[in-house]
Amino acid sequence: MLTVNIKHSLTAKIFLTTFALLFSVCALTYGFIAWVMPLTYTAGRQQALAARMEELAQRLEQSSLEDCGPLLSSFAAENDAQVSILDPAGNWVKGSEPAGSDEIGQWDGLGVQSGDDVEITLSIAGAGDTSVTQAIGRGFFFPGTPGEYALLVVGGTRAVNQAAEALAQVWPWLAAVILLVSALTALLYARFITRPIVGISAISQKLSELDFTWRCREDRADEIGTLARNLNQLTDRLSTTMTELQTANAALQADIDRERALEQARLDFFSAASHELKTPITILKGQLGGMLDGVGRYADRDRWLARGLEVTGRMERLVRELLTVSRLDREGALNTERVDLSALVRECVREYDEFFAQKSQRLELALGAGTWLGGEASLLKKAVCSLLSNAALYSPEGAAVRVAVSQGGAAAALTIENEGAHLAPETIPRLFEAFYRPDPSRNRQTGGSGLGLYLVKTIAQRHGGDCAIRNTERGVEARLTLPISTQNTHNP
Repeated sequence: MLTVNIKHSLTAKIFLTTFALLFSVCALTYGFIAWVMPLTYTAGRQQALAARMEELAQRLEQSSLEDCGPLLSSFAAENDAQVSILDPAGNWVKGSEPAGSDEIGQWDGLGVQSGDDVEITLSIAGAGDTSVTQAIGRGFFFPGTPGEYALLVVGGTRAVNQAAEALAQVWPWLAAVILLVSALTALLYARFITRPIVGISAISQKLSELDFTWRCREDRADEIGTLARNLNQLTDRLSTTMTELQTANAALQADIDRERALEQARLDFFSAASHELKTPITILKGQLGGMLDGVGRYADRDRWLARGLEVTGRMERLVRELLTVSRLDREGALNTERVDLSALVRECVREYDEFFAQKSQRLELALGAGTWLGGEASLLKKAVCSLLSNAALYSPEGAAVRVAVSQGGAAAALTIENEGAHLAPETIPRLFEAFYRPDPSRNRQTGGSGLGLYLVKTIAQRHGGDCAIRNTERGVEARLTLPISTQNTHNP
């Protein structure tokens, strides 16, 4: 588990690497100091001891054997050394006497020459202690005395040995300090180096999850700061791109949904159109077959020919409406001209005047004059006539039908209200659907093909307007709204 954590943690890797390097450097430094210090101290002491021995020899050459004792004692005390003088025969005559005959033999073998310095290293056992010593010899002459004497100086390095022993005693504590300092330094270093990288890594994880709300700190001027700024710029660009893609995807999905809805509407339209045409064709086929056979009631051909003509007329009207729908669905350019809405309504009223008179319905007109529109006159006339036809068809006998044209701002409105009628609220939103009729029985005595209001709505929208139907206190109101022409007067 620990191996896995280290493998996936940059902080742990840097900490361990830095700790190992610091601990190794500190340990090597301590070992080097422990090895070099005695050598350095010994070399320095040797040089100093040789220089002082040279001074002592020069002073002895100005003294006598009997008077040199104080010089030797003073030198030994000041330099923590043993000083001996040997006569020309190699026998000790003054100073610190050697501990045994073996050492005298060693002195004899030095072969000291006048003016020469000789250095040897001896191991001297004493009081259960072993220490490293240095011995330096030099020949000199007492004034007025024949023969050359030898000056021997033995310097102890007990201080060096004590320092080495002290280092050996404190190394566990020193190792603990090195370990602690290395760990703390490695921890601070790892935190300082990896903290911003860890933060950037966490933000990159958020980016991989398409969360663009996070930002890196940009308060550094080094490469990490540059990386943070670049990551923030990448985040902004990805966020913008994702927003654009989402918008485009939403628009594409809306187009797909709309296309599916249109396709379904086309299928429903053709299904309803087929049904609407199938019924009169079946009726007409049965009537013609009966008349040809001359059976039963169909023997009266004149009567059934008249009825067949009525069926053919309904089929013709339905086909014309289907052709109009097909033309509007193609969204071709309209044959635009300037149309006086009031005059157009009057023309439609004259065509349906007999229809209103048959049901003793009263027309109340408030049309005004000079309400000019820009559009295709034949389509606008079809829409107005369809609304008047519905008003006459669905109003009871003797009811009043109010027709008014008004103008407000950049739009003109045709309002047709028929008294004594009422629509179920749930049917109003579906009135403009193709082939929809409020009567569930779809009886043609109480309604047409179901394309009238659909065509009115489509014609209004193609002209930049709209059509709406609502219940009022007195009956049902249909309101056709169309944009007016930019010219307010008619130029004949």
